[in-house]
Order: sequence, then C-alpha cells, then structure tokens
Amino acid sequence: MMPVMAGQAKQWERELRAAGETPDAGLDLAHLALLLAACDRPDIPLDNYRAHLDGLVRAAREALGENANPSCDVTAGILSGVISGRFRYLGDAETYDDPKNANLAHAIDRRKGLPVTLGILYLHVGAKLGLDIAGLNFPGHFVLRLRVGGEAVVLDPFNGGQPLSPAGLLSLLRGVEGPEARLTPDACETVSSRDILLRLENNILSRALRGGDFARAREVVTRMIWFAPHRAGLRFELGRLEVHAGHMGAAADAFETCKDIAADIGETRIAGMAEEALRRLKTRLN
Repeated sequence: MMPVMAGQAKQWERELRAAGETPDAGLDLAHLALLLAACDRPDIPLDNYRAHLDGLVRAAREALGENANPSCDVTAGILSGVISGRFRYLGDAETYDDPKNANLAHAIDRRKGLPVTLGILYLHVGAKLGLDIAGLNFPGHFVLRLRVGGEAVVLDPFNGGQPLSPAGLLSLLRGVEGPEARLTPDACETVSSRDILLRLENNILSRALRGGDFARAREVVTRMIWFAPHRAGLRFELGRLEVHAGHMGAAADAFETCKDIAADIGETRIAGMAEEALRRLKTRLN
C-alpha cells in the first residue's frame, strides 16, 4: 500500500473507531458503509460515491416535491421509482454470494447488491428527506418499514423496493427458515444503524469462514469491533480466529475482554464461554 493510502486507511480506522463510541442515533449509515467499502478498496475516490448518494437524494426530493402530502404507498413508489427505476438498482440474484454484493462502493458501481446493501441506499435517501424509514430485524433477508402518517408498508430493497404484505413476508421467511416458520414480533422490530453495519459485514465474514479464509475473517471481525466495541460476541470470535492464527497472546486478550464485556452487560452465557476458552488456552500454553 502506498504511503498516502496507508494514511487514508488509518484515517478510516479512526473514523470507524470514533463511530464505536458514538450513540446509534448519531451514526451516518451510508458514510460508514463507504468507509468499510474503502477498507477493501483503498484506491476508490470516496467523494465520487458521496456525490452519487447526493444525486439519489436530490432525485427523490424532486420527485416527492411534485406530490403534495403523498400517501405511504405513493411515497414508497417514489422511493422505489428513483432508486430501482431511474438508477436501476436491483438485487444480484445470479451471483448472490459474490463478496462485492456486500461492499457499498461495488454496489454503486454495479447497480446491484445484497438486500442490506441496497437497503442502506433507501435508508440514506429516506433519512435525508426526513422520512420515517427503518430496517427490520427480519432473518435472512433485509427489509424496510416505511411509515407515513398512520400508514406503514414493508419494502423489499432487493426486489425493486416492492411492498410486502404479511403473506409475502411469511412466504419470504419460510423460504429462509423452512415451511414451519412463523412470523414473530421480533422479526418486525426495527434495528439500529450499527446493527445494519454489522449485518453488512457479517455477510463478508460468513463467506470468508465458509471459504476457509481465516486471515480475511480476522480482518473483518477486527473492523467490526472498531465500530461495535461493546459487542462481546465479536471479541469471542476474534479470540477463536487468533487461536487459529497461532496468536495465543492476542487470543487470550480477546477472550479476557469478551468475558469482561459480557459480564458487564449480563450476557452470562458468552462470559462463561470466554472463561472456558481462557481455561483451555492456558492449558495449551502450560
């Protein structure tokens, strides 16, 4: 990496670490997603991507401005018409597992990505326009909820921002979890910007682990910890990856930190797992 790029990488790390100490409500979701994209593509001109995001917002604002007090359905149609219609963003059904789909910069370049990557575009535009739009804790397929007045609609960013009825949500859930799956209130709870970023990066992490690329997995977990330093489970995963890399001292530090964080927030199961991992690690070292 050239010195300038190395300096940029350090700056991105500092910003992501600062996000780790920022309340969820104060996070700029799209900006942080671009920083994460740049960690893998240090040569990209971030200003160009920010300008594109501004263009999305501008186009949606102009479209909304033509409608006085639009209904929820009309607002949803305008969002999808701009993002999926005018700018041609769609889900990548053909090469779904391509890691590029979880990189916001690649998604902008290719006009396709995962549900969560495309969802970030909808959330960014909605936030800039002052809309009540949020990501939901829906398993396996990221969806959005838009509220206007007393109405609400669930949108599927992967499929052109199409609205999903309760029956459509149930069908989607059963496609992920099997024919006996049932919709629960938890699946329709809103999630924070930090959780969305973790979901984005977890797509990269899971693919690295499935492919046996443990060095890549350790790199991804490390940057997840930058912006979510108080998630005990991430420290435990880092400890496991450090053991695999033969970094026993770093592994012990990760498990110890995991145990402390978990104990502080009452996650007794993870605290116990970390304590057991430490015991086994000390046995190997003695």
